[in-house]
Amino acid sequence: MSLTFHLRDKNPEVVKGLQKFFASLAHVDIGEGDLLELKVSAVVVPINSFGIMSSGFARDLNLKSNGNLEPRIRQLIADTYAGELPVGNAEVLTSGMDSPEIIVVSPTVRVPPDRMTNPNVNTYLSTRAALRAVAAYMRKAKQEERDSNIQSVAMVGMGTGDGKMPPAVAAFQMYEAYCQVVLGREPNFATIEAASAHDQELRKSRFI
Repeated sequence: MSLTFHLRDKNPEVVKGLQKFFASLAHVDIGEGDLLELKVSAVVVPINSFGIMSSGFARDLNLKSNGNLEPRIRQLIADTYAGELPVGNAEVLTSGMDSPEIIVVSPTVRVPPDRMTNPNVNTYLSTRAALRAVAAYMRKAKQEERDSNIQSVAMVGMGTGDGKMPPAVAAFQMYEAYCQVVLGREPNFATIEAASAHDQELRKSRFI
């Protein structure tokens, strides 16, 4: 994908983790602040599986839309997924706003845990799903010989809010997903042992 990516978060620890892994990459802009202040084509929205936008960035974006986004997202989830969008799936839709024009909803949790748990792979799955959804959207636009409307994508620290994922672990999982989808480094797991080793690598907290 030929895009500019903007990684923004209000939590300095999340920004620190993102800088650790993404700083050397071209076309990636990292900073602390409010993602909604950026002028970008598309934003990735971490949500719960039911599309209830009651906290974090999802809440802020819904407020910016005057409350119009949540019922649209929940209706999409109801129509397409029988009311529950599983972690590891993402959907692209128009926002109804001038900026961002496109949003990508991708659950980082089924429901928010009430406290931090052992690291899972939800951040990796949700980031990978969001990036793959963007890529599919752009491919379809190209096939139909129309403008995809996406030149830049912005993301917060996926799973570090309601998902309560440790910032550095989340940043590593986001980086792994980015390398696979954007840089084309898709792994080929020939055995369950190889897949299990990758799963354990994603969960490690050695970066904290």
